[in-house]
Amino acid sequence: MAEINDYVRDFYNSTAVKCDFICAVNDWDLTPSIKNIVSQIHPETMKRYYGSGLVIPEGIEGKRVLDIGCGSGSLVFILSKLVGPTGSVVGMDLTPNLISEGKNREDYHRDSWGYDKKNTEFFVGNAENLSELKDQSFDIIVSNGVFCLVPNKVNAFAEAFRLLKPDGEFYLNDVYGEKPAPSDMTEDLKAWDLGLTGSQLPDEFLASSKKAGFTTPYLTCVGPVNLSEAYKARLCGRRFICAGNRMFRLGSGSNRGPAAVTYKGNIQGHESEFKWDINLTFKTGESVSVDEELATILTQTRYSAFFDLADAIGSVNTLRGQNPFTYLDQIQSLGKCPPHIYTVE
Repeated sequence: MAEINDYVRDFYNSTAVKCDFICAVNDWDLTPSIKNIVSQIHPETMKRYYGSGLVIPEGIEGKRVLDIGCGSGSLVFILSKLVGPTGSVVGMDLTPNLISEGKNREDYHRDSWGYDKKNTEFFVGNAENLSELKDQSFDIIVSNGVFCLVPNKVNAFAEAFRLLKPDGEFYLNDVYGEKPAPSDMTEDLKAWDLGLTGSQLPDEFLASSKKAGFTTPYLTCVGPVNLSEAYKARLCGRRFICAGNRMFRLGSGSNRGPAAVTYKGNIQGHESEFKWDINLTFKTGESVSVDEELATILTQTRYSAFFDLADAIGSVNTLRGQNPFTYLDQIQSLGKCPPHIYTVE
């Protein structure tokens, strides 16, 4: 496992210098206000964006956020705008060259956002062991395109859970495989570096999040990975996908019954509606019945400020733990297909 971490670090150290690997920003998932913020991120930062899809937690003003595997800091700086001068964002990454790039752009973004002092911090670290950080010290944790690169995923999920405050949110975008990679590719470190052989299957991801203590994830977005003909042949037609999921560390003894919830329209940039996941969008002023777990989340977490809740009558079934490949097939059957996030050649 140490060998894999070393190889990943060296690959992205080199890539940060050569800038010969490109990932697309999933702007089709972003609101106009978030697209505007992205357009203001320093070009050298975005040139070194190597994520599987930006995930933007909503309603985070004044919050403390951790980005696990922050790379050059693109998401860190986006979130530093959203948390405002009273919030803070910490970025950690295995790759020293990318952390240096992030540190070099802190003053630029502080000035761009009009802050008196920076609200960002960067350090080199390993997602499997973040002993530098205190237990329950973050309101929100984000990560994109990193857990697929981590050899010990049990430790990585456990660390994210440890660092999250009770009732905090973990918003993860990562790469997933439809089937296990062929055994003859397990030693292909380039395939690991590009998120293939180290990616979990959807059911493995759900098991990992559950084992760590998180609620069942809610699928929010997908974007396919494009494979060259050579890799398609080596992988025997297997598919890979980037997918975003939100999950929570709920405090103990916080369960409640199903509820009729009404979104107030008071999240900036989401005034008319708030997309929770692929199946549920809350329209402002419209009551929606949700089951016990989602009602508990909307009662106990920061989202409580954005909803009115009343007890629901009868049983309610809210979908969660959705399979990203099933969802991709569904939207493709309707003639909709999101662009590829990146290409493996």
